[in-house]
Parts: sequence; C-alpha cells; structure tokens
Amino acid sequence: MNIAPSSKRSLTKFVVVCALMSLTLFLASCAGPQMITKSNKPEFEAKSGDALLVIVRTMSFAGAVPVENYLDGKLIGETKGKCYFITDVKPGVHYVMAHADNMVTARMNFEAGRIYFLQQSIFSAVWATMTGFSVYTYEEAMDQINERGSKFLVFDSGGSDVYLSEKDFQKAKNDFEQEVREDPERHKDTLEYKGYNKMK
Repeated sequence: MNIAPSSKRSLTKFVVVCALMSLTLFLASCAGPQMITKSNKPEFEAKSGDALLVIVRTMSFAGAVPVENYLDGKLIGETKGKCYFITDVKPGVHYVMAHADNMVTARMNFEAGRIYFLQQSIFSAVWATMTGFSVYTYEEAMDQINERGSKFLVFDSGGSDVYLSEKDFQKAKNDFEQEVREDPERHKDTLEYKGYNKMK
C-alpha cells in the first residue's frame, strides 16, 4: 500500500512529537540531585547516635552561583543565596568539602548528639567566585537563620548518590593536611570546634 507524501510527513511529525514527549517524561522522572525550599523550618536536634551538621550561607552576594558541599566525598547539598541545610553525620572524624571556583576543606571530629554550625562564606576573586568555611556560635547561627531571612533547603538526591572523583577527593584532603602542617593556626577554628550539645 502506498502512502501519500503528505501523510508520511504527518506520520513522521507525530512519531517525533511522541518521542520528544516520552523523553521529557523520562527525564522528569529521573531528575538528579536538587535542593528543595521548605517553608517549615526544622528543629535542630541530632538523631539518636548521630551528630547534626548545619551549613549556613549568609551572603546574598553571588547568590545565583551554586556551591556544592560534600561529606567524605559524597554530595550532601548545595547552597545558593542566603540559605541553610542540615545533614546527619555519623560520629568520628570527617572531611567536609565545598566546591565553587575553588575547593575548601574542613576536618571535624563529630560527636553523637551534638550540633555543628558551619558558615559558608562567598567572596570574589579575579574572574572567580570563591568559598570558605568558618564556624558559628549558636547565637550567630540563630541570628542568620531566624532573623536575616535565610531559606531552609532540603537535599533530594534524586535516587542516586553523587561523589567527587577519588582523585579530586584525595587531592582536596591532601591539600588540607599539608596546609595544617605548614600553618597549624590556619584551620584551628574548625579543627577544634566542639559544636553544641543541645539547643537553648
């Protein structure tokens, strides 16, 4: 049976449209990691046997620039603008890393039942947006979270974990340890940070 050219074109267009719709639905169902804004702010309380890490980005400067955050090389969340997110951490020594146009690392000893606040700072260099870590007191963290309009974000992994490459993780870790050896005061605030046992 012969099909008229106009009918062939219509059939081809129909098949292409169906394929594009199927691809769109497939990609939507396989969405990768993302941060979701939540209106209800959480209670700061560590789960039984765990510690709680709170990363707070305090500046609206370069707010559209994302900063990825990792725990021992595993992606735990991303910040944009003035926001914060929380993640549970098993007790022990862990490396918290942040990646913008640079990579920064904090080595911290997490204790069960304690809450740790890290400030994620943003600053400008030549043609680059850089990030850094410093510690917060409880009062400083609450001021940023409750009084200065920081959004609460929740990390959705999209069903698949994301990791730094082993090469990048080891380089960031080794660079940090070298900095500690060369200048013991440089990371003293995060190395000695004890966090808080409970909220006031």
